Amino acid sequence: MTRFPEIESELNRRRIVAEMDAIRLEKEALKGKTLLDKSLAGLGKWMIASGEKLRKQRQSSQESPAVKLANKVA
Repeated sequence: MTRFPEIESELNRRRIVAEMDAIRLEKEALKGKTLLDKSLAGLGKWMIASGEKLRKQRQSSQESPAVKLANKVA
């Protein structure tokens, strides 16, 4: 699938803007004035880290049978 340079640059720009917004929101949450704000920000970070870890585990477990089959055939 080929993409036009204009579309690719626009997609990259949108991705960068989304990352910048996420960073701004994270900084704002960490500046929370109450203990609840800071606790919720910490909980959110933990949930994201846990979800990414689970996703990596699931991807590696799904790929291993295919790799085993490819090695068995070869």
